[in-house]
Amino acid sequence: MQRREFLEAIAGTSGWVATLSLLPLPDRVAFAQGVHARAKASPGLRTLNREQGALVTSIAEALLPRTETVGATDVGATRFIDLLLTESMLERDRDRFFAGLAAIDVKSQSLHGAAFLSIHPQEQQSLLAELDSHSPPPNPTPAEATALAREPMSAERAFWIHGP
Repeated sequence: MQRREFLEAIAGTSGWVATLSLLPLPDRVAFAQGVHARAKASPGLRTLNREQGALVTSIAEALLPRTETVGATDVGATRFIDLLLTESMLERDRDRFFAGLAAIDVKSQSLHGAAFLSIHPQEQQSLLAELDSHSPPPNPTPAEATALAREPMSAERAFWIHGP
């Protein structure tokens, strides 16, 4: 999974990305700066509880680690996701996001005997890779989209499809 795909999946911004691309560049920059400023100014998490926030941070860091570029924590991914959950998401989408977080811990317990936050970083990477292997293709054909729509919705799949 690439960084942009992760951000779109976890933050549920794929619709926003397409819409924002229609705006003139100065408006896109202003929008991004406004969202970043609101997330940064937030005194703490408003929708995620402490444990959920730690889990989101851990997942984000596993997928977007600091390398020669900034990582998820550096860019405030958890606060941004919390801002989206608080201000932009419908309750049903928030519920799916929270079900996805819970499913990740359930999967971690079943594979490693411990919550995601308690397992070794290599085990976290392995678990996330397994979940990613079950996610639908990023740009399904009409036939694939129809087949996906007929599949039962698991909490893990809901997390990756709908994000926060």
